[in-house]
Amino acid sequence: MRTHALLAAAAVAALAAPLVQAEDLPAPRLIAPRAGAERKAALDRYGGNAATEAAVVAGLDWLARHRDRDGSWDADGFPDRCAQGGAACDGIGKGQHGEPMPCPFDDAISALAVLAFLGHGHLPDPEGDETAQWLDEALQNLESPRTSWGFALATEALAEAEALERKGRWRDAVSRNAERLIAGREPDGAWGYATGMRGGSDVPYTAFVVQALVAARDAGVELPADLAPGVDRFLGELEEEKGKLAYLEDGRRYGYTPTAANAHCAAAIRELLEVGTKKPRHRAHLALVSGDKPVWKIEFKTLDVPGRGKIPVQIGSLSLYNWYYGTVASFQAGSGTWSNWFGKAKSALLPHQRKDGCAKGSWDPIGTYEKQTGGRVFATALAVLILEQPYRHRKLGS
Repeated sequence: MRTHALLAAAAVAALAAPLVQAEDLPAPRLIAPRAGAERKAALDRYGGNAATEAAVVAGLDWLARHRDRDGSWDADGFPDRCAQGGAACDGIGKGQHGEPMPCPFDDAISALAVLAFLGHGHLPDPEGDETAQWLDEALQNLESPRTSWGFALATEALAEAEALERKGRWRDAVSRNAERLIAGREPDGAWGYATGMRGGSDVPYTAFVVQALVAARDAGVELPADLAPGVDRFLGELEEEKGKLAYLEDGRRYGYTPTAANAHCAAAIRELLEVGTKKPRHRAHLALVSGDKPVWKIEFKTLDVPGRGKIPVQIGSLSLYNWYYGTVASFQAGSGTWSNWFGKAKSALLPHQRKDGCAKGSWDPIGTYEKQTGGRVFATALAVLILEQPYRHRKLGS
């Protein structure tokens, strides 16, 4: 297909072309080059290979074929972009808790898809090839996100674009967004998605904001000195049980018990902020992550959850959302933690990438978060980001 050929050609060019440098930006601490000899060296060093790269290119091809004309993605409307004459792709996004309604997080999911393209070295350029042009338009769209989740992820995407491109085109938007995020910190030191309803911060939204701010630092934003200690303190005050972590303070009051998902997020947060990584609680989270490695198998069991009644609860570790944060945390933790994790991620993802029809290159949305809300676009963007990890980030502190 023409899109696939364009992506493959751009990937080859990215490997050969050096990144544009800017004297007024500090050297990136987190965002890796994603181009040239450094990218190839990182791919070899951290376990990537021809198979993972082929899967990334195929995943990006599916995302490119199912974007809207302005470069954004519609989590429930993407089948309108499917090839004519064959079966349309299934796996549409739904409401926040699986309600049969349009997915309300298209801006956040679009930002994840943009991050997947940036992760493979594609750069926006209004005068460039087809991919570069619509990627440029997609980033312009992300300057006006509609949801809290979208705002954090859009900020991360804009910051990555600025840190990689280094031309100053996105710097004002990144600075403005980072300032707004920093101003939105709760007194407990972190961030909350629904503070007006529950009060206080929560782990998942804090994870999105921390990623955005660490990326913004690479785009020239100075972060407050108390940011990392404050977030560490917030995480340390939440209920913890065998490595699992509560969603927010006093979570049981709202029907939340400690979960593995929050542990994956907390492990990534501390690794990205380089704070509290020697403490017993962080070691417990990493141990849980290590024991919760990617396996493409899923089961559900009906449980009586306090405050929520009888609901189907996923049993097992098939969650690309969890795997994404486990990937970020394990990469920074390094050594055997990373090699064991990424080996399992490859074993889970590569055989289950779709090879047929219009869905070729995508991943089925089977895990809870993917199935109930984000759908196929969400699942595919996360899978691509996981496979790009060997060269997507630098190891902090090294």
